[in-house]
Amino acid sequence: MSLQNDVARPTATIDPNEIPIIDIGPVLSEAPGAIEDTATAFHEACTGMGFLFLVNHGIDVDIVARAFDASRRFHALPMDEKMKVRMNRHQCGYMPPNVSVHKDTFETHKTAKKAQVSEAYKFTFDLAPDDPDYGRNRRFRGHNKWPDETAAPGVRDAFMDFHVTFEGFAQKLLPVLSVALGMEPEFFDPFFVRSSSMTRIAHYPPIPDQDEEISLPGHKDLSFLSLIPPATHPGLEILTPSGDWIAQPVVPDGLLFNTGNTLCRWVNDVYQATPHRVRAAADTDRHSNIFFLYPNVDAVMECVPSCVDAAHPAKYPPITFGEFHADYAARNFAYAEDWD
Repeated sequence: MSLQNDVARPTATIDPNEIPIIDIGPVLSEAPGAIEDTATAFHEACTGMGFLFLVNHGIDVDIVARAFDASRRFHALPMDEKMKVRMNRHQCGYMPPNVSVHKDTFETHKTAKKAQVSEAYKFTFDLAPDDPDYGRNRRFRGHNKWPDETAAPGVRDAFMDFHVTFEGFAQKLLPVLSVALGMEPEFFDPFFVRSSSMTRIAHYPPIPDQDEEISLPGHKDLSFLSLIPPATHPGLEILTPSGDWIAQPVVPDGLLFNTGNTLCRWVNDVYQATPHRVRAAADTDRHSNIFFLYPNVDAVMECVPSCVDAAHPAKYPPITFGEFHADYAARNFAYAEDWD
């Protein structure tokens, strides 16, 4: 059954300019009917704001806190130490300030096309020796660049604990999204075996000059879905369906979820990836840790059957996620394409 008719009508149960809050606890506890009930709420959110808050998610607050502490310590390292792990073409490692231009941005203000003044560190899974991709030099598979343990003690462990925890949680959302799209609960599961998910540990230094106020211009995520615990300082802004930028509200213990381009292409734009941006503070550092759920690099993104029919043919040809990721990286992180 096609969901196009559902998309065509406005969402009646939520204000499209309000970020819904969804209790994910019943799904995690496997309560009867929880997946179906939650899928309805997800579908309304993903055809509306494209952002939602998840509460009762059960993620260990200490794991999140340790990752933020590790972020502060990593970004406080001398530049020459951070540059030892400069980001490679696999999108793993350190992105220094003033090198990355987000060419996919739709914003036209004078700071949108300038190199970002923020810095970030990205990583994926370390491959075990028995992983089929171990030693094969597959792109986006196991090419982490970790800082020296003596220079940044405990950083690797704190970051990886965060990554593994969020990966496990994100995969528990796959049945909800499958049912929300009119498919069986296990539909998406095979595509995320040996996923290529990444975490981005970002630091936005203060920008006193308000002419340089947008630290990261409006963009859509590459991800299937993104998960964002509360940053150390406000700054995230979301573009509503009505065309207004709003500051992300604060939901105590809430985990922010948003759809990305991978999911939206896969479902024939039944869902939309919502633009968002970051405004740095004038006098305070901002640290933000974001988990991006990605499928296996070999996963073929072919239109989900429930999202296509004779009246609504598939908009996009099949593509592997590895190819899709490479295209995105070439456009937005070209400075890293020939590094390492």
